[in-house]
Amino acid sequence: MKDQIATLIADILKDLGYPEVVVDVQTSEDAIHGDYTTNVAMKIWRSPQTPQTPQSPQFRTPLDLALQVVEQVESRKSKVESEGGDQNIVKRGQKKSAKVSPSNILSAIDRVEAAPPGFINVFLSEASLITSLTRLLKSGEAVTTARNFIGHWDLGFGHSRPSRVMVEFAHPNTHKAFHIGHLRNITTGESIIRLLESQGHDVIRVNYQGDVGMHIAKCLYSLLHEPHQTQMTHVTHASIPEKVEFLGKAYAAGSKAFEDDPAAKEEIVGLNALIYAAAQRLACEKGIDPGTTDYLALVKPEYTDRLDAVYTLWKETRQWSLDYFETIYKRVGTRYDRYYFESECLAGVDLARDAVLKGVLKEDAGAIILDGKPYGIDTRVFINSKGLPTYEGKELKLSTMETTEFGKRDRIIHVVGGEQASFFQVTFKAEERLGIVKPGVQYHLIYGWVKLKHGKMSSRSGNVVLGEWLLDEAKKSIYTILDKSDVKDKEEIAEKAAVAAVKYAFLRVGTLSEIAFDLATSISFDGDSGPYLQYTYARCKSVMRKAGVTPNLPKSPNYPNLNPEERALARLLSFFPDVVEDSANNLSPSTLCTYLFKLAAAFNVFYAKHQILGKQEEFLKIDTLDVLEFERGGLDTLKNQDVKTSKRLDQEPPPSTFKVSNFRLSLTAATAQVLSHGLYLLGIETLEQM
Repeated sequence: MKDQIATLIADILKDLGYPEVVVDVQTSEDAIHGDYTTNVAMKIWRSPQTPQTPQSPQFRTPLDLALQVVEQVESRKSKVESEGGDQNIVKRGQKKSAKVSPSNILSAIDRVEAAPPGFINVFLSEASLITSLTRLLKSGEAVTTARNFIGHWDLGFGHSRPSRVMVEFAHPNTHKAFHIGHLRNITTGESIIRLLESQGHDVIRVNYQGDVGMHIAKCLYSLLHEPHQTQMTHVTHASIPEKVEFLGKAYAAGSKAFEDDPAAKEEIVGLNALIYAAAQRLACEKGIDPGTTDYLALVKPEYTDRLDAVYTLWKETRQWSLDYFETIYKRVGTRYDRYYFESECLAGVDLARDAVLKGVLKEDAGAIILDGKPYGIDTRVFINSKGLPTYEGKELKLSTMETTEFGKRDRIIHVVGGEQASFFQVTFKAEERLGIVKPGVQYHLIYGWVKLKHGKMSSRSGNVVLGEWLLDEAKKSIYTILDKSDVKDKEEIAEKAAVAAVKYAFLRVGTLSEIAFDLATSISFDGDSGPYLQYTYARCKSVMRKAGVTPNLPKSPNYPNLNPEERALARLLSFFPDVVEDSANNLSPSTLCTYLFKLAAAFNVFYAKHQILGKQEEFLKIDTLDVLEFERGGLDTLKNQDVKTSKRLDQEPPPSTFKVSNFRLSLTAATAQVLSHGLYLLGIETLEQM
């Protein structure tokens, strides 16, 4: 809707002598200021290039221009109405695009007002709100993804056409903890993917997992020494969580030894080279390009005879981590089209050396670097003086795989913390200069740290808040709440509500914002939380189950004026497609979270103040098929069999309690539907009862 309003106002401004003005239309926070609003008059006023034309005499204030626009809208609206414009603004099968007839959007507008200092506020008619409600209901309860619901609108992620996008997210390292920072990463990436898919974009999901490097060497060092070496025999047969906990302790011990013991540090450095040799062996076994570097030649002679043992231990413990990661991915509802590993990217050394010959990188004190000074960015190392690839060097190989295995990508989005901003500035520049990726294709989506009361987490000290621990704690707290009720399926409810609580707490704030996670707030059933949205959805479904029918509004709405709560709810429901478009285009799940909370709050106010269902005997006495479509058996399900013989199908429904109940039931059904689709886009499952 807002795109159509923007097109209308832009067309009027063009007639007034202001061509090529970008009109930004937003939904109004307060209905007093309309349903949609724009500050374009103020933007034109501030512009030093504002022309003075015969079509638009000089105006003294932005409000003067806003009033001219209002006058033109009302003039066009009057003309459409005098020509018998169609009040039903959304035709069957009509797409949301620039091809929409201007008369349709004008018919949807009740009035337009100018407000100081120059806002243009647009108020929609109640008929248009009811039409939007009808469209929502026609999308059907069988819809399983929001893409099916709103994908028919021609929207773009910065384009006028669907894009081919890759989203790289999660990025856990094997042999280290999957902490709550990873949980925020995976939650953000999953929601962004679903939002982009809802707009028709082709999205590939990838996960780049670190399985080589010093952190592995520190962990294996501990596993090769007492007491962890003896414990390995018992842990091999333990559960996946126990194995991962064991690895976490080994890594913490190895990190401490690296910092405190020079002999241990020397051995860990030697193990690191062995791990690269082991990774090269695994690459050869899998048919992956291992690169031309002989990593075993970089290993000190006193360590070479340990390659077989290190290779076996590395592969086994690497798989422990990967198995554990899969349990997390499954629990939070995430999947991947491709897993990339650092061990697959050893050929980045060759690409870095080629880049030296091409003048993109250069040698410096035995290392290979990108000199960032000419570009105003940092200087970073791609190959260290020992001949080992750094993260930057491996990134060269990763980018070649990401850009070739799935065809051309219009956008590659890396969901990674802000501490890697310099890394991506440098690698993006190197990859662009080498022709691996075109400029502007790659994008670093930064998310903020998740903090608890003790501050930033550090896996080096072993003081890590695990992602699974957080989910389990939320689940325990929700169980405590459920114990006070007689609800069934408490296990399912507690699990889904816990995931919702954690995910929503991460998504409700902007991605750049840091989070001080508050467990009590996240699990609340009556606040801005995931469980609150689930509870509101369950309340809607409960009403619909009691009704026992599926609502369907008449083709020609003939309702009394909507009361404030009904209009507020209908208004918010009509905003849903615009909100999803904004959330997708801005990669901003928090925008959708804010909207869903407002919708749930509006429904609960409506629910508290108004009776949705009439008395059962009134609810069943109906003499028009236009009002309801029954889920099963049509009119045969009615207890009042006399209704079947009614012939007065051309008459309007009687002014009974049922007419109001049907509209309110329609509002309830549409709210459930939007909450369902909205939660899906956040990666949150709904619950039928709570």
